[in-house]
Amino acid sequence: MKTIIAPTDFSTVSLNAVNYAADMAVALRAELILLHVVPIPVTVIEVPLTEYEYDEMREDAEQELLVLKNQLFLRTHNKINIHAKLSAGSVEHELEQECKIKNPFAVIMGTKTGGVSKRFLLGSNTIFAVNHLEYPVLVVPQNAFFKPIQKIALASDLEEIRNHNTINFLSDWLYSFKSTLDIINVSGHTSLKTTALSESVSLQNLLSDFEPRFYFIENENVEEGVYQFIEENQPDLLVVIPRKYGLFENMFHKSESKQFVLHSHIPVLTIIG
Repeated sequence: MKTIIAPTDFSTVSLNAVNYAADMAVALRAELILLHVVPIPVTVIEVPLTEYEYDEMREDAEQELLVLKNQLFLRTHNKINIHAKLSAGSVEHELEQECKIKNPFAVIMGTKTGGVSKRFLLGSNTIFAVNHLEYPVLVVPQNAFFKPIQKIALASDLEEIRNHNTINFLSDWLYSFKSTLDIINVSGHTSLKTTALSESVSLQNLLSDFEPRFYFIENENVEEGVYQFIEENQPDLLVVIPRKYGLFENMFHKSESKQFVLHSHIPVLTIIG
């Protein structure tokens, strides 16, 4: 049985991601693990946290987690197994440990949009997850809702997809949703495009079960090229590989000065190669 992990801090953004995760779990007949991490208190001289206050904070979190679990049972009509886990420590460490134990199909986390351009803004926990977890991380925009994932687009320089884990994770998602696969390569240089065409032949063989379609977009700006593709083709999901491709850092940046690249309704799956 597949497992989906949905960390939550009970914020509106994270609760939307939890709902998304629950709906996806129903579609996949997967189990859902809700994870809330209570931070270990750090004593501040001006405002110390007493043991009583800390215990009360844990009890409140436990109650909220139980309420959320029951709400999700109603939402999913008891069709899936839902487990609630309360941990203490850092979100990064606890999430990483839970992933090692459960080997999840995906970790689903929320993000919000901000500013007039509605660009994606990631919190520190999500940034950690997409850059360090060795499992697929699905970043869900604040107003997104789950729907059948029929079209998956992968933004890639083509070389990084050869990684064994990358192929396995990507194949698992494609098989699970019976999705089509579009592979996008954006380049502004003819020499790079020629190399990409060569790489596409080997990838065509590696992913032959899915009959991927390749799109070679000429644009000096990778972000604009991906944006152009999304505008014209409307995929249900975009896949990026953070460590190998600088695209992700540019698309999802905390700086208010960064340009928005993707429509806020498109979830983004990150797979570390």
